[in-house]
Amino acid sequence: MLNLLVLLRFESAAPGASAIERVIVERVIVEYAGRVREAGGSIVDREADQLLVCLTDMRWGLQSLRNLLSQARREGFVVRAAMVQAVLARADPSGARPGFTKRTLDTLLRLAAHVDRQQVGITPKLLSLIQLGAPEYAELFERLPHPIGSLPGEPTPQPVLVMAG
Repeated sequence: MLNLLVLLRFESAAPGASAIERVIVERVIVEYAGRVREAGGSIVDREADQLLVCLTDMRWGLQSLRNLLSQARREGFVVRAAMVQAVLARADPSGARPGFTKRTLDTLLRLAAHVDRQQVGITPKLLSLIQLGAPEYAELFERLPHPIGSLPGEPTPQPVLVMAG
């Protein structure tokens, strides 16, 4: 089984969002979190307008992100997301939440900082896994012209691929 770790950042479409726009964003976050749980995934963390989820079904996860990007266009909010293979470390001492390797979290945060409005960013390594496990979604991703900087120990900057909505 392949776990996917997804960081989603939700925003109102315009700066200085009205109360109604903030309510829409809050509703979308709650609804998406509910769908993740129903599909067998888990909510790892929620902080303001940011949601960190672990998905266990690649096809469902990719389709849900595609649907979320479409919903964002229709309803006038913004989603910026990044997705990596969830490489698990040991769980926290309480066992309440899964633990992820530092490298997994570093890559996720770097990708999330690199994507634009209505995009889901991934690495070429994850695209290879998508081509094997859910090939019908692989064609939705395009390479960005500017890679993200390399982590210590990486010889070159890492390419970024995005699904745009």
